Amino acid sequence: MKLFDIATYEDYGKEFYLQLLSHYPHFAFLDIRIQWDEFPATGLFPLLVFSIGSISLCGFSFRYKWFELRLDIFQTAPRDLKRYQENTDDLL
Repeated sequence: MKLFDIATYEDYGKEFYLQLLSHYPHFAFLDIRIQWDEFPATGLFPLLVFSIGSISLCGFSFRYKWFELRLDIFQTAPRDLKRYQENTDDLL
């Protein structure tokens, strides 16, 4: 289990990932993604989504134009940040 894990990824923008108390593939207490895209969203208004579900206890997502922020609390299927840290080309 890791107390703190950070990774970045760049394709059509820049993405920053942060996980607190993560143990891949079982859970992460806090899973955060901050994204800045090269192409803006086409919506006129900001998008704000709150979620409660089986994969994460609760979370929210905020998106406006080039910026996106996602935060999930107690995620049971977290991302494998080791793949992003190794900068592999087979992420899809």
